Amino acid sequence: MPTITLKLELHKPTKAKQEMYERMTNINTQFANWLLNHPELNKATSKIFREFSSQWFPSAIACQTIRDVKSQKKHQKAKQFRKRWCCFNNQNWKVERKGDFYTISFPTLEKRIGVPVVTRPYQEAWLNRLLNGTAKQGTAKLYKKKTKWYFAITITFEVEQRNERDGR
Repeated sequence: MPTITLKLELHKPTKAKQEMYERMTNINTQFANWLLNHPELNKATSKIFREFSSQWFPSAIACQTIRDVKSQKKHQKAKQFRKRWCCFNNQNWKVERKGDFYTISFPTLEKRIGVPVVTRPYQEAWLNRLLNGTAKQGTAKLYKKKTKWYFAITITFEVEQRNERDGR
């Protein structure tokens, strides 16, 4: 099944939300670097975050970071990550349509929040496919590029096989 990635711009997040996303990214980066040197990384679960820090952090992000670090450690040449964006598996984020707007909800430091996203017509078509079940959502990443925050989502979908004989 083919997979695409949609990069959705968050619609005018408040200064407080942007600061929270920065804090989440910093905590996640520190946690990922701490994990790189952890002797029992292969046995790690979300509970290992308590060894790292006493502050609260969404277990959904911690679990995905553990999976990503395990996977990348095998191929990682560098001893440290410069930046680890917060990632979410397919069960930890959701797309919804509210009137003319689409929102993406995901866990944060405060609670699960729904954030409106800026969409283009081709993106709306893919978001509608997620909503009507003709495509499946995969992992997602919250990241910043220059001054804007984005939520990149992966989408997998079926492709009809063409039959060469009858031209379809």
